[in-house]
Amino acid sequence: MLAQTHPGWTAFSPVLAGLAVGVALASAPGPVQAVLLTESVRGGITRGLRALAGAGLTFGLLLTCGALGLSVAAPRGTTLAALQVIGGGFLLWLSADAFRVRWEPGHGDTFQRFSLPPLVRGAIAVLLNPGAWLFLAAVASPLFASAHQRGGTSSALIVAVVMMAGIAAGDGTVVLLGGLGVRRAHGRARQWITRALATLLAGFGVWLIATGVSSLAGA
Repeated sequence: MLAQTHPGWTAFSPVLAGLAVGVALASAPGPVQAVLLTESVRGGITRGLRALAGAGLTFGLLLTCGALGLSVAAPRGTTLAALQVIGGGFLLWLSADAFRVRWEPGHGDTFQRFSLPPLVRGAIAVLLNPGAWLFLAAVASPLFASAHQRGGTSSALIVAVVMMAGIAAGDGTVVLLGGLGVRRAHGRARQWITRALATLLAGFGVWLIATGVSSLAGA
């Protein structure tokens, strides 16, 4: 009845769906959220926002390509397994890097410079995350197809923008949690929190590698 009474509602529904999906995606704990939280705890909101910018720009570019009609096939078989192993290795590297953090006595909670900028870390966290590619193929692509049918390319682009707004809102909350909340803990407590986050990253990495190796062995 609502669709018949208000025809414009049917063209607007993919936008609402995109917003809901974006918020849900950012709310689900995963490797990207773990990276953002780790970076914000270690370097404050500024560093966390840089990592968020890298992740957001990268995923936004992928969503824009999908909205413009570039189809994304869900990785499977050897491709998915390789992505899992490489992505897991990257998370293990980030974990080891976090464990190397040293706070200098008398200089506050400072840490050594890292070779890889947070912007790049956020971008790679998305590119090497199998879940991101599966999401693009299984969830985002059908939404874009529906938007194309209802309002053309412009409608699909609006869905991509709204989806990114939902993701940014959720991931931004993660950055604020790490930068304003957890980072205010005392040096010793923050060091333990950083190590706990590094362990979480290692857990994600080991799980991805084990899943990829298992897939390759069964192929």
